[in-house]
Amino acid sequence: MKSYLKLYNLILAIGWSFLLIWYIIHGFKLDNFGLILINVCQGAAMLEILHSALKWVSSPIVTTFIQVFSRIFVLVLIDILGNTPYFSIAGINGLHLVMLAWTITEIVRYSFYFSGLLEKESRFLLFCRYTFFILLYPMGVAGELLIVYTWLNGFGLGLNLPGIAFGIIVLTYIIFFPKMYLYMWKQRKTKLPSP
Repeated sequence: MKSYLKLYNLILAIGWSFLLIWYIIHGFKLDNFGLILINVCQGAAMLEILHSALKWVSSPIVTTFIQVFSRIFVLVLIDILGNTPYFSIAGINGLHLVMLAWTITEIVRYSFYFSGLLEKESRFLLFCRYTFFILLYPMGVAGELLIVYTWLNGFGLGLNLPGIAFGIIVLTYIIFFPKMYLYMWKQRKTKLPSP
């Protein structure tokens, strides 16, 4: 099991790193290969629900399920939207936010887990793991909501089914985001105690 987890974390750290480099090199555009790569990397996260259920990792299963499900939902929307122009705020669209937040977060997270499994804890990765989320988590959530908005806006938002669906999705984020964010802050206090 430990060898499997090492391989899993190493492959995903490399995969997410490659995806970030690919996205940057291609002018912050998600071409067909980039789309395949994000589907493979993000799709592999579904295994983390199994890892948690089997107690191979210490992550709570409910937290893991919520994180994985929300990302898979957004990933499906990215697949559907493809190269559709995404809704932008000040020239920054949801895809840019998601790609940067997801890739950086996952590169750090999987590298951190991999080094831990090697029993060679990196203070740098520890700091990154429990500090970068402060900015990347809200950035990712904002990007995810902009992607949801882009998709539903294509149906015309208002007092209609897409408008109500968007409201429900936003409400779900409002309910779960603070819990997930506070969970990470608790983890940070545990892992990075004040001097």
